[in-house]
Amino acid sequence: MGSYNSNATYGVDLNNLESAIFEIRDGVAIVTLNRPEALNSLNTAIHRDVGACWEEINNNDDIKAAVVVGSGRFFCAGRDIKEFVGTYGEGEAAELRKIDDPDGEMFGRLANHWHVKKPLIGALQGSAVGGGLEVAIMCDMIVMAEDAYIADLHAKINVGGMVSMNTFLPPNIARELTMTDRRLTAEECFRYGFANYVLSKDQVLEKAIEVAQATALMGPDSIQRLKQGSIDLQLASGNLHGEEFYEERRKIVRAQMAETAGDHDRMEGMKAFVEKRDSAYERPVTSNDSDNREG
Repeated sequence: MGSYNSNATYGVDLNNLESAIFEIRDGVAIVTLNRPEALNSLNTAIHRDVGACWEEINNNDDIKAAVVVGSGRFFCAGRDIKEFVGTYGEGEAAELRKIDDPDGEMFGRLANHWHVKKPLIGALQGSAVGGGLEVAIMCDMIVMAEDAYIADLHAKINVGGMVSMNTFLPPNIARELTMTDRRLTAEECFRYGFANYVLSKDQVLEKAIEVAQATALMGPDSIQRLKQGSIDLQLASGNLHGEEFYEERRKIVRAQMAETAGDHDRMEGMKAFVEKRDSAYERPVTSNDSDNREG
Protein backbone atom coordinates (compact mmCIF):
# COMPACT_ATOMS: atom_id res chain seq x y z
CA MET A 1 0.00 0.00 0.00
CA GLY A 2 1.16 3.54 -0.72
CA SER A 3 0.67 6.57 1.48
CA TYR A 4 -0.94 9.89 0.72
CA ASN A 5 -2.00 13.13 2.32
CA SER A 6 -5.67 12.74 3.24
CA ASN A 7 -6.15 16.53 3.15
CA ALA A 8 -5.97 16.98 -0.61
CA THR A 9 -6.83 19.57 -3.26
CA TYR A 10 -9.98 21.60 -2.46
CA GLY A 11 -9.57 20.48 1.18
CA VAL A 12 -11.22 17.11 0.56
CA ASP A 13 -10.38 14.02 2.59
CA LEU A 14 -9.19 11.30 0.20
CA ASN A 15 -10.25 8.71 2.79
CA ASN A 16 -13.83 9.96 2.79
CA LEU A 17 -14.86 11.35 -0.59
CA GLU A 18 -18.50 12.11 -1.39
CA SER A 19 -18.54 10.98 -5.03
CA ALA A 20 -15.39 8.92 -5.58
CA ILE A 21 -13.21 6.31 -3.90
CA PHE A 22 -9.41 6.61 -3.82
CA GLU A 23 -6.97 3.85 -2.97
CA ILE A 24 -3.39 2.86 -3.73
CA ARG A 25 -2.50 -0.76 -4.44
CA ASP A 26 1.17 -1.67 -4.97
CA GLY A 27 2.03 1.71 -6.48
CA VAL A 28 -1.15 1.92 -8.59
CA ALA A 29 -3.81 4.46 -7.67
CA ILE A 30 -7.40 3.31 -8.25
CA VAL A 31 -9.96 6.07 -8.74
CA THR A 32 -13.57 4.88 -8.63
CA LEU A 33 -16.34 7.15 -9.85
CA ASN A 34 -18.91 6.55 -7.14
CA ARG A 35 -22.36 7.89 -8.00
CA PRO A 36 -23.93 4.63 -9.18
CA GLU A 37 -27.46 5.88 -8.52
CA ALA A 38 -26.81 8.64 -11.09
CA LEU A 39 -24.78 6.42 -13.46
CA ASN A 40 -21.64 8.24 -12.25
CA SER A 41 -22.73 11.39 -14.07
CA LEU A 42 -20.41 14.36 -13.67
CA ASN A 43 -21.78 16.82 -11.13
CA THR A 44 -19.87 19.44 -9.18
CA ALA A 45 -19.02 17.01 -6.36
CA ILE A 46 -17.53 14.38 -8.65
CA HIS A 47 -15.49 17.03 -10.51
CA ARG A 48 -14.14 18.16 -7.13
CA ASP A 49 -13.40 14.68 -5.75
CA VAL A 50 -11.92 13.16 -8.90
CA GLY A 51 -9.92 16.32 -9.55
CA ALA A 52 -8.38 15.95 -6.10
CA CYS A 53 -7.53 12.32 -6.97
CA TRP A 54 -5.86 13.35 -10.25
CA GLU A 55 -3.81 15.96 -8.40
CA GLU A 56 -2.69 13.41 -5.78
CA ILE A 57 -1.63 11.04 -8.57
CA ASN A 58 0.40 13.78 -10.22
CA ASN A 59 2.17 14.85 -7.01
CA ASN A 60 2.66 11.62 -5.06
CA ASP A 61 5.93 9.84 -5.89
CA ASP A 62 4.61 6.59 -4.39
CA ILE A 63 2.13 6.40 -7.27
CA LYS A 64 3.58 5.04 -10.52
CA ALA A 65 0.38 4.61 -12.53
CA ALA A 66 -3.38 4.84 -12.13
CA VAL A 67 -6.65 3.16 -13.04
CA VAL A 68 -10.06 4.81 -13.32
CA VAL A 69 -13.22 2.71 -13.01
CA GLY A 70 -16.92 3.29 -12.35
CA SER A 71 -19.15 1.78 -9.70
CA GLY A 72 -22.39 0.14 -10.75
CA ARG A 73 -23.56 -0.56 -14.28
CA PHE A 74 -22.12 2.54 -16.04
CA PHE A 75 -18.54 3.76 -16.25
CA CYS A 76 -19.85 7.32 -16.61
CA ALA A 77 -22.97 8.73 -18.25
CA GLY A 78 -21.45 12.19 -18.83
CA ARG A 79 -22.57 15.60 -17.63
CA ASP A 80 -25.14 15.68 -14.84
CA ILE A 81 -27.87 17.30 -16.94
CA LYS A 82 -30.29 17.49 -14.00
CA GLU A 83 -27.81 19.56 -11.97
CA PHE A 84 -27.16 21.90 -14.91
CA VAL A 85 -30.84 22.43 -15.77
CA GLY A 86 -31.68 22.78 -12.08
CA THR A 87 -29.12 25.57 -11.78
CA TYR A 88 -29.58 27.44 -15.06
CA GLY A 89 -32.83 26.20 -16.61
CA GLU A 90 -35.03 29.12 -15.54
CA GLY A 91 -32.75 31.94 -16.64
CA GLU A 92 -29.62 33.55 -15.22
CA ALA A 93 -28.66 31.79 -11.99
CA ALA A 94 -28.23 33.72 -8.76
CA GLU A 95 -25.11 31.68 -8.07
CA LEU A 96 -22.84 29.86 -10.51
CA ARG A 97 -21.71 26.31 -9.89
CA LYS A 98 -18.15 26.22 -8.55
CA ILE A 99 -16.84 24.75 -11.81
CA ASP A 100 -18.47 27.64 -13.73
CA ASP A 101 -17.46 30.50 -11.41
CA PRO A 102 -14.47 32.37 -12.95
CA ASP A 103 -13.50 33.67 -9.50
CA GLY A 104 -13.35 30.21 -7.91
CA GLU A 105 -10.44 27.76 -7.69
CA MET A 106 -12.46 25.00 -9.37
CA PHE A 107 -13.30 27.05 -12.48
CA GLY A 108 -12.93 24.93 -15.62
CA ARG A 109 -11.19 22.11 -13.75
CA LEU A 110 -13.40 19.32 -15.00
CA ALA A 111 -12.59 15.73 -14.06
CA ASN A 112 -12.90 14.81 -17.74
CA HIS A 113 -10.30 17.32 -18.99
CA TRP A 114 -7.38 16.92 -16.56
CA HIS A 115 -3.67 16.64 -17.32
CA VAL A 116 -2.89 13.32 -15.58
CA LYS A 117 0.89 13.00 -15.77
CA LYS A 118 1.29 9.29 -15.08
CA PRO A 119 0.06 6.28 -17.07
CA LEU A 120 -3.72 6.09 -16.76
CA ILE A 121 -5.67 2.95 -17.61
CA GLY A 122 -9.41 3.07 -18.22
CA ALA A 123 -11.36 0.16 -16.73
CA LEU A 124 -14.68 0.52 -18.55
CA GLN A 125 -16.71 -1.99 -16.57
CA GLY A 126 -19.73 -0.20 -18.03
CA SER A 127 -20.60 2.22 -20.79
CA ALA A 128 -18.96 5.63 -21.32
CA VAL A 129 -21.14 8.42 -22.71
CA GLY A 130 -20.47 12.10 -23.40
CA GLY A 131 -18.26 13.45 -20.64
CA GLY A 132 -17.65 9.85 -19.57
CA LEU A 133 -16.19 9.19 -23.00
CA GLU A 134 -14.00 12.27 -22.49
CA VAL A 135 -12.64 10.62 -19.33
CA ALA A 136 -11.98 7.46 -21.35
CA ILE A 137 -9.92 9.27 -23.99
CA MET A 138 -7.80 10.79 -21.22
CA CYS A 139 -6.63 7.20 -20.64
CA ASP A 140 -3.50 5.78 -22.27
CA MET A 141 -4.98 2.29 -22.53
CA ILE A 142 -8.50 0.93 -22.15
CA VAL A 143 -9.98 -2.35 -20.92
CA MET A 144 -13.70 -2.78 -21.69
CA ALA A 145 -16.42 -5.10 -20.53
CA GLU A 146 -18.03 -7.19 -23.26
CA ASP A 147 -21.43 -5.53 -22.82
CA ALA A 148 -20.12 -1.94 -22.53
CA TYR A 149 -20.44 0.67 -25.26
CA ILE A 150 -19.32 4.22 -25.98
CA ALA A 151 -21.47 7.09 -27.28
CA ASP A 152 -21.07 10.85 -27.65
CA LEU A 153 -24.64 12.26 -27.57
CA HIS A 154 -23.54 15.90 -27.12
CA ALA A 155 -25.36 16.70 -30.38
CA LYS A 156 -28.50 15.00 -29.10
CA ILE A 157 -28.80 17.58 -26.32
CA ASN A 158 -27.35 20.40 -28.49
CA VAL A 159 -24.26 20.97 -26.34
CA GLY A 160 -21.00 20.89 -28.30
CA GLY A 161 -19.72 17.61 -29.66
CA MET A 162 -16.55 15.52 -29.48
CA VAL A 163 -14.48 16.63 -32.45
CA SER A 164 -11.66 15.00 -30.46
CA MET A 165 -12.94 11.55 -31.46
CA ASN A 166 -11.46 12.07 -34.93
CA THR A 167 -8.09 11.51 -33.22
CA PHE A 168 -9.07 8.26 -31.51
CA LEU A 169 -11.21 6.55 -34.16
CA PRO A 170 -11.21 6.33 -37.97
CA PRO A 171 -12.68 9.69 -39.07
CA ASN A 172 -15.84 8.38 -40.73
CA ILE A 173 -16.62 6.22 -37.71
CA ALA A 174 -15.93 9.19 -35.41
CA ARG A 175 -18.26 11.40 -37.42
CA GLU A 176 -21.11 8.91 -37.24
CA LEU A 177 -20.52 8.50 -33.51
CA THR A 178 -20.62 12.25 -32.91
CA MET A 179 -23.19 13.38 -35.50
CA THR A 180 -25.80 10.72 -34.62
CA ASP A 181 -26.82 8.76 -31.53
CA ARG A 182 -24.74 5.76 -32.70
CA ARG A 183 -23.24 3.54 -30.03
CA LEU A 184 -20.04 1.58 -30.56
CA THR A 185 -19.97 -1.82 -28.88
CA ALA A 186 -16.92 -3.09 -27.04
CA GLU A 187 -16.17 -5.44 -29.94
CA GLU A 188 -16.27 -2.49 -32.38
CA CYS A 189 -14.05 -0.44 -30.05
CA PHE A 190 -11.52 -3.29 -30.05
CA ARG A 191 -11.73 -3.62 -33.86
CA TYR A 192 -11.07 0.10 -34.36
CA GLY A 193 -8.16 0.13 -31.90
CA PHE A 194 -9.96 2.15 -29.23
CA ALA A 195 -9.89 -0.64 -26.63
CA ASN A 196 -6.84 -2.78 -25.82
CA TYR A 197 -8.80 -5.62 -24.23
CA VAL A 198 -12.42 -6.76 -24.09
CA LEU A 199 -13.21 -9.09 -21.21
CA SER A 200 -16.06 -10.19 -19.00
CA LYS A 201 -17.17 -7.49 -16.58
CA ASP A 202 -15.66 -9.21 -13.53
CA GLN A 203 -12.20 -9.29 -15.15
CA VAL A 204 -11.99 -5.66 -16.27
CA LEU A 205 -10.59 -3.99 -13.16
CA GLU A 206 -7.96 -6.62 -12.41
CA LYS A 207 -6.74 -6.54 -16.03
CA ALA A 208 -6.53 -2.74 -15.92
CA ILE A 209 -4.48 -2.93 -12.70
CA GLU A 210 -2.23 -5.54 -14.34
CA VAL A 211 -1.61 -3.22 -17.30
CA ALA A 212 -0.95 -0.29 -14.97
CA GLN A 213 1.55 -2.36 -12.99
CA ALA A 214 3.29 -3.31 -16.23
CA THR A 215 3.91 0.37 -16.99
CA ALA A 216 5.28 0.84 -13.45
CA LEU A 217 8.08 -1.65 -14.23
CA MET A 218 9.34 0.44 -17.14
CA GLY A 219 12.04 3.10 -17.05
CA PRO A 220 10.77 6.35 -15.49
CA ASP A 221 12.45 8.65 -18.01
CA SER A 222 10.91 6.77 -20.93
CA ILE A 223 7.48 6.71 -19.29
CA GLN A 224 7.65 10.45 -18.63
CA ARG A 225 8.47 11.11 -22.27
CA LEU A 226 5.79 8.73 -23.54
CA LYS A 227 3.16 10.14 -21.19
CA GLN A 228 3.92 13.66 -22.38
CA GLY A 229 3.39 12.41 -25.92
CA SER A 230 -0.03 11.12 -24.86
CA ILE A 231 -0.91 14.47 -23.30
CA ASP A 232 0.26 16.27 -26.46
CA LEU A 233 -2.05 14.04 -28.53
CA GLN A 234 -4.97 14.89 -26.25
CA LEU A 235 -4.13 18.60 -26.48
CA ALA A 236 -4.05 18.38 -30.27
CA SER A 237 -7.40 16.56 -30.27
CA GLY A 238 -9.06 19.29 -28.22
CA ASN A 239 -9.98 17.03 -25.31
CA LEU A 240 -7.37 18.78 -23.14
CA HIS A 241 -6.59 22.49 -23.07
CA GLY A 242 -3.66 24.63 -21.93
CA GLU A 243 -3.89 27.31 -19.24
CA GLU A 244 -4.31 30.05 -21.84
CA PHE A 245 -7.66 28.51 -22.83
CA TYR A 246 -8.99 28.82 -19.29
CA GLU A 247 -7.77 32.40 -18.95
CA GLU A 248 -9.72 33.31 -22.08
CA ARG A 249 -12.76 31.42 -20.81
CA ARG A 250 -12.70 33.44 -17.59
CA LYS A 251 -13.17 36.62 -19.61
CA ILE A 252 -16.32 35.46 -21.39
CA VAL A 253 -18.02 32.93 -19.11
CA ARG A 254 -20.45 35.22 -17.29
CA ALA A 255 -21.87 36.63 -20.51
CA GLN A 256 -22.01 33.15 -22.04
CA MET A 257 -23.85 31.63 -19.08
CA ALA A 258 -26.47 34.39 -19.21
CA GLU A 259 -26.83 33.93 -22.97
CA THR A 260 -27.17 30.15 -22.63
CA ALA A 261 -29.77 30.41 -19.88
CA GLY A 262 -31.91 32.75 -21.99
CA ASP A 263 -31.48 30.85 -25.27
CA HIS A 264 -34.28 28.39 -26.06
CA ASP A 265 -32.29 26.02 -28.29
CA ARG A 266 -29.21 25.88 -26.04
CA MET A 267 -31.30 24.75 -23.08
CA GLU A 268 -33.96 22.79 -25.00
CA GLY A 269 -31.94 19.61 -25.54
CA MET A 270 -31.03 19.33 -21.87
CA LYS A 271 -34.55 20.18 -20.68
CA ALA A 272 -36.00 17.56 -23.04
CA PHE A 273 -33.54 14.98 -21.68
CA VAL A 274 -34.54 15.72 -18.08
CA GLU A 275 -38.24 15.72 -18.98
CA LYS A 276 -37.88 12.53 -21.07
CA ARG A 277 -39.38 13.97 -24.26
CA ASP A 278 -38.25 14.74 -27.80
CA SER A 279 -36.40 18.02 -28.36
CA ALA A 280 -38.07 20.84 -30.31
CA TYR A 281 -35.39 23.18 -31.67
CA GLU A 282 -36.29 26.50 -33.31
CA ARG A 283 -33.35 27.55 -35.46
CA PRO A 284 -31.46 25.92 -38.36
CA VAL A 285 -27.84 24.77 -38.26
CA THR A 286 -25.31 27.58 -38.83
CA SER A 287 -21.55 27.52 -39.13
CA ASN A 288 -20.46 30.56 -37.12
CA ASP A 289 -20.75 29.42 -33.51
CA SER A 290 -17.10 28.96 -32.60
CA ASP A 291 -17.84 28.76 -28.87
CA ASN A 292 -20.10 25.69 -28.99
CA ARG A 293 -17.42 23.26 -27.83
CA GLU A 294 -17.63 19.88 -26.16
CA GLY A 295 -17.59 19.76 -22.37
